Amino acid sequence: MMLFLLFFLMILLIFLGMDIGFSMGIAALTYIFLSQFIGFPIKFTVLPVQMVDGVNAFSLVAVPLFILAGEIMDHGGITTRLVRFASSLVGGLRGGLGHASIVVNIIMAGMSGSAVADCAATGSILIPAMKEEKYSSGFAGAVIASASTIGPIIPPSIPLVIIGSIAGVSVGKLFFGGVIPGLMMGGALMVYVALYAKKAALPKKRMASFKELMASCKGAILPLGMPIVILGGILSGMATPTEAAVLGVLYSLFITLFVYKSIKVRDLSDIFVNAGVSSMAVLFTVSTGVLFGWVATAEHMGPRLLNLMLSISHDRLAILFMINILLLILGMIMESIPIILLLTPILFPIIGKLGIDPVHFGVMMCLNLMIGLLTPPIGLNLFISSAVAKVPVDEIVKCVWPMIIFLTMVLFLITIFPPLVTWVPNLLM
Repeated sequence: MMLFLLFFLMILLIFLGMDIGFSMGIAALTYIFLSQFIGFPIKFTVLPVQMVDGVNAFSLVAVPLFILAGEIMDHGGITTRLVRFASSLVGGLRGGLGHASIVVNIIMAGMSGSAVADCAATGSILIPAMKEEKYSSGFAGAVIASASTIGPIIPPSIPLVIIGSIAGVSVGKLFFGGVIPGLMMGGALMVYVALYAKKAALPKKRMASFKELMASCKGAILPLGMPIVILGGILSGMATPTEAAVLGVLYSLFITLFVYKSIKVRDLSDIFVNAGVSSMAVLFTVSTGVLFGWVATAEHMGPRLLNLMLSISHDRLAILFMINILLLILGMIMESIPIILLLTPILFPIIGKLGIDPVHFGVMMCLNLMIGLLTPPIGLNLFISSAVAKVPVDEIVKCVWPMIIFLTMVLFLITIFPPLVTWVPNLLM
């Protein structure tokens, strides 16, 4: 009964428009208050202790650092250079701007680790460009919304940092585990864009000449080095993921301040403030989410959920599919980070008892929740693309469903074939 009340109150507050962090915190506080009169009373000191412990992890320092690196790259005009490079690579294909949108998001994924940030950054450039070339506004917005979900799968990834820190799984292995699934997502979306472009007779431009390709590559070569700096630091053993995030910040500052000179020292104050505000929102949600997860664990939600799934089937693959369905449903009504905070401490002990690789499960969980960014009514990427494209959300929703199907096919493949996730980290680490 108390567990039902906990989730009911949280969901009610969310639908009333309250921020997810406050919703989880108030629901947990209400539970602690009611426990004074029912069952075993919980001390109120649990509230600050769990919230502080929730963000008192070295690996979580990477979150504000990756956010800061993304802000610096965005303000430094790096996105424009990458769009020019991606267009020179695939712009000659039918529906070239659609393909370029996917390619540039694959590249951006190696820099920011945030789907929402990538959606806003690439959408502000590519959606108007697609509209000028007579792409429908709904399709343009849907392509950007879908392609930006690759961001948290290909390393670095803010959601994978949070999953790793809570579950006690190597963040480095989670990062490398996302490489193949992220490329598969990009490939699947490009296949759909190719099919759609042929059916809709989208425009086809000439292929870029070798000279044009080299010119665009020259402009993008330094930004393309950022994923190499981050992943190379981790792979070489010279840096942890958190320390690699510091390298990413320093690298982005170097190329934007001293090489391209696209930002000035006076701009840094605004960049740091924006990054600080975004980081505060994420980490506050993490702290209240850990508190909420602690309360749910105290109510034995994990064993109850495990017993429910085992009552249906004892097959590991069947249980993974049940978890996928649960996550897809939750992704429709909640943001990804709160779901991670709520379910990571509950689901990882379950998959551990079933002998499922935690790296495989972590990447699968992250990919699943990225699909949630495209599903109404809460899908954030839909609203960002809608605002940039200046069209109603329902127009983007109509165009995004086929892309969701293609991404779900990728989710299905990595669920039934764990080596698609585990092969790279096992090979490199």
